[in-house]
Amino acid sequence: MSLSNSQEGVCAMLSHSMIEQIKCRYREFRREPSAFFWVMFMPVLFMIGLGFAFSSPHFETYGIGYIKSSGATPWVETIEATLTKDPQVKLRTETETELQKLMMRGEIALILKIPADQNITYELDTANPEAVRAQRHVDDVLQRASGRKDSIGTTVDSIKVEGGRYVDFLIPGLLGLSIMTSSLFGVGMTIVSNRKENLLKRYLATPLRAYEYIISHLFGRMMVLTAEFFAVMITGWLIFHFKVYGSWPSFVLFSILGAGAFTSIALLCAARTKSIPMISGLTNMISLPMMMLSGVFFSKNNFPDWLRHVTNFLPLTALNDGLRKIALEGLSIQNLGFETAVLSAYLIIPALITARLFKWF
Repeated sequence: MSLSNSQEGVCAMLSHSMIEQIKCRYREFRREPSAFFWVMFMPVLFMIGLGFAFSSPHFETYGIGYIKSSGATPWVETIEATLTKDPQVKLRTETETELQKLMMRGEIALILKIPADQNITYELDTANPEAVRAQRHVDDVLQRASGRKDSIGTTVDSIKVEGGRYVDFLIPGLLGLSIMTSSLFGVGMTIVSNRKENLLKRYLATPLRAYEYIISHLFGRMMVLTAEFFAVMITGWLIFHFKVYGSWPSFVLFSILGAGAFTSIALLCAARTKSIPMISGLTNMISLPMMMLSGVFFSKNNFPDWLRHVTNFLPLTALNDGLRKIALEGLSIQNLGFETAVLSAYLIIPALITARLFKWF
């Protein structure tokens, strides 16, 4: 047999080995019942819960605790009737002790005391933004009911901003979070578990190379990504009428790039790790800060400027920002140079390091 024929046979054998490993990744996912819950149903439950909680089509409502004065004057009755009619106010009349408990539980934003002498007292935590908004709204309602007139006339024109709802902001963030968690925990835990059970050691007697094993995990994540991608997007479309205003191919490709980046990070974490507690600690140490800092549930603009600039280089920040720019701003992947560069770096650099450091046992 010639040298060229032998090389072709080796290449075919290596390709067959890689294909079999990709099939193994699929079987591992299919045979783990909990994987379906965490990958498909958990992001959907988050989306439904937060979407309904923070996407009211009308206005924000405030729980207001009300302590009525002992003497019910016509003025007090007028104030009480005014607040009762306001659709943004949910009035709770209890004893002061009971209202304090309700405030600690977060069921009311402030306590309103209305004595007969027309000197209203607001009791609230000024460090609580919701309580401050509630106080301003209630005070505005009461002042207008008492005859106050604005010195400057104003008009409010209600417009509909496409992609401006909270749920439109939330869904790309939840998709990014789902991609991160399934990649980090799914890949890392699987490799370390196989190493601990000496399954990886047996591959030394096969033609399988380390880089082929690594690539099989990258392809395996693509199958998992397909499941979670369709679960999140179809649910968002059916329940919240979520739309992608940009290019669908760009949205899909950028999701794949994000999955590849986090899979590469997971492979690096598991390259030589031998215990489940260690890989669990590493993945939590990586994922938890990004869950808080990468703008999954709220905008990064709430952070100081210096911290916001640092978080821009986190892979989850790049993934979320890119998905939102495609979905909400109508951009394509060609317009996401910075985000694409960040995710590409997290894909290539950890993968190259893993190929050098990876140990079968």
